[in-house]
Amino acid sequence: MTHHRLTDHAQKRMNQRGLRDADLRLLLASATQVSSDSYLLTREDVAREIAERKRDIQRLERMSGYKVVVDGETIITCYRSSARNQRRTMRRHN
Repeated sequence: MTHHRLTDHAQKRMNQRGLRDADLRLLLASATQVSSDSYLLTREDVAREIAERKRDIQRLERMSGYKVVVDGETIITCYRSSARNQRRTMRRHN
């Protein structure tokens, strides 16, 4: 789940409150640490995280159709692939 270990009590409370492991990971990654032993997800934290994800969505939409060619760990080239090339590539992939 996270680098934190859940106690039986914490697991029981998460179940009662409808929190999943993924929820807790997101909360810990996004929240403000308010003391050495606690985190608080503030409205400002939520607004910041939503804005960041919106930027990510916009970048994904802008990059739709791009193809990156790699050789191991080396990027050879990247380009916007034509619709025809995308179909051909996906047919070979499946």
